[in-house]
Parts: sequence; C-alpha cells; structure tokens
Amino acid sequence: MSTKLFNVRNYDDTVEFSSLLELYNKMSRHLNSAAIEINEDYASVILSSNPNLKQNSLIFGKEQDDILGFASIMQLPFFKDEWFVIYGMEIEYLNSELPGELIEEILNLGEKNTIPELYISTSGELSRQFNDKLEMLGFKPIHFYFTLFLDDYNRFTPPDTPHGIHIRNREEIDDYKSVVQVINEAFKDSFLWSDVKVGKWKRTHEKFKENHVVGYAIAYEDTKVVGFCQSYFNPNKELIGTINTLGVLPSYHHRGIGSALFASRVEFLRDKGCNRISLPVDAKNERALKLYEKFGFYQKKNLTERTYKLI
Repeated sequence: MSTKLFNVRNYDDTVEFSSLLELYNKMSRHLNSAAIEINEDYASVILSSNPNLKQNSLIFGKEQDDILGFASIMQLPFFKDEWFVIYGMEIEYLNSELPGELIEEILNLGEKNTIPELYISTSGELSRQFNDKLEMLGFKPIHFYFTLFLDDYNRFTPPDTPHGIHIRNREEIDDYKSVVQVINEAFKDSFLWSDVKVGKWKRTHEKFKENHVVGYAIAYEDTKVVGFCQSYFNPNKELIGTINTLGVLPSYHHRGIGSALFASRVEFLRDKGCNRISLPVDAKNERALKLYEKFGFYQKKNLTERTYKLI
C-alpha cells in the first residue's frame, strides 16, 4: 500500500479563494502562455450556479497550513450538465507525486458525491504527470483540442467579403439575443456543448472585459445576424491575442463568411500590437483546421489539450 506524500483537507473559510485563483493562473500560464487569466469577479459569474465549494473542493499541502495545490469539482457555463475538475498547483510540483495524488483524491470525492459524469482536461506536454497517472488508471483521452499560432503576419492574406454580407467590427454587442442564437446553432454538435443562455453569456463577457481588450466581428445579411467571432488579449500581460467563438448559421456555410469574420479578428489583433495570435480548435474539426492553416496558422503539438472522462 502506497504512502501519501501530501496532506489533503477540505476547503474551508481559512483558505482565501484568491489564493486558489493564483495557483490556477500560475499553473495555466506555465502550461500555455496564451491561457486566460481568471480574476475573482469573472470567477464569481462562472461559479454562480455551482453548489457549495466547501463540499466539492480539496486542498493539498505538506504541512497543516500549506496550499501547494487544489482541486474542485464543478459545473461550467456553456457546457452540458456534466461536471469538470478544475485544479491548480505550484508549478515546481508538476513533476512530483502531487498530480497523481490529486487525481486519486478527486476520483474518491466524485464517487462520494455520486457525481454522474466527471471530466478532466490536461494541457500540453508539461502535464505529463497527470496524463501518465490517468493512463495508468486505465483512462484514455476522449477528446483533443489543438492550439494553433500565427506569429508571422506576412503569411496572412485576408479574403474578400462574400457578396451580400457585411462584416461589422464592434467593441460592444447591441443584439445579444441574435448573437447567442448564432452561437447555439453553430456549436450545437460540438463536444459537450449546451445551449447558451443570453443573460449568462452577457454577464460572463462583461466581467471578462474588465481585464481584457475584447473585440467582436458580426456578419449580417441585410439586418439579420448570420455569423459571429470574438478576439481578445490581456493588455497587462504579454501581447498574445486569442480568437475564438467563430460561428456561422449552418444555412450560411460554404459562402466564405467564416473566413471573412476570422480575417477581421486577425487584423484587429495585429493593429492592437499583438505579436502572436493563438487559436483553440477542436481536433475533429478538419474544415476549421484547413481554414486556419490556409491563413498561416501552425499547430503547437506540445500544447494539445486532452480531455478524459473519469466517471
């Protein structure tokens, strides 16, 4: 029987929530420099529908008051009703026994709380200890996201805007209902996707904009919203832009609208001084991969995100 090297205890009021966010952000930046940084205001919106964190969170350390890592089981907005493991740790412990012990304890917690379905995602080759432990326990990745980058704007050639379509660049969204309708229709078959609620999506984005510069491209046919794409960067960090949530109504596919939306976001980030653009993409979305590669993006294989189903 193996001996645990780390103490584990339940989350309680003696632990500052901000210290957990700091661990999460520190580890995320270490694994992927383009990772989103979560502040307390943004986290409060994401966690607003979650049950008590005290019941679903564990703290790891060596001494009684140490906080070397944490793991929480929670539901996330814009995903189905399944539960996800959110975790963080001091980066010097990524190559220790802590990742393995964290996984064992979170499995026990999930079973104790009779969680019906539980998922965990790992990011890049620096997550090797997590992946090795999961594989040793018999879990295999069920889904992959790739991270693509563009760092040479000379490789990028913007396409023409399709006839009858107007692309409008916005710093604010006037018609959230129409945009959310596009997103829901565009992503309805995506991995673990759940319909976005207008109010939740708006509140989340408003909080996110407090520490990010966010821009939107919206495609119209006359007055109808038919496509959407957003981009952002953190002006207080290394200027790495990110493009995501590129969606076009299915009945408007194959007209070049997605390419035009995407191109407008590349130009926005370039004009804002971003020296690199990152892009998450579903590994199964071959059409999107070909589009992005056509625009000069290349895949960082060591940043592949793997998702495992634990329960």
